[in-house]
Amino acid sequence: MPGRISPVRLPVLLPALLAAVVSARAAHAHRLDAQIFVLPNRTIQVESWFTGGEAAKGAKVQVFGAQEQLLTEGQLNGQGIFLFSYGDTLPHTVVISAGAGHRRVLSIAAGALDSPAPVPLAERDPGSTVKDVLVGVGFVLALAAFVQSLRNAQKLRALERPSEKAR
Repeated sequence: MPGRISPVRLPVLLPALLAAVVSARAAHAHRLDAQIFVLPNRTIQVESWFTGGEAAKGAKVQVFGAQEQLLTEGQLNGQGIFLFSYGDTLPHTVVISAGAGHRRVLSIAAGALDSPAPVPLAERDPGSTVKDVLVGVGFVLALAAFVQSLRNAQKLRALERPSEKAR
């Protein structure tokens, strides 16, 4: 039939779909996570990482006091760690900026600074969230629907062929 677009064949489609999935995964944005430890000698350790586990090395860290005044700033080291000392036990706010929109804000309550032993203030959980699982399930269902539509299109073409011969 002139002007009709020929269907994409399955051997061509599968590598194209595989390439799309692999490239989408590589370009997937990742969340910036962080954790704070109150250490002895009035020191605080800030750790930051991306959801894949990679350290947020070189990210900018700013520490603000109770009246939002800048107390100290610096960068995370190669392991994604920044250490600073504090004077008073008033609340602090730690802002980590890793560029490209990656930003994390953590608060340290005044009571947490009175503790002399290391105390984690945030849980480091690189595991999957419910949202991640739902996105994965949605992707699998969409892929299954796409494959089913290809099969249906093949069946329709097979049904059309005998009717064209009858004319």
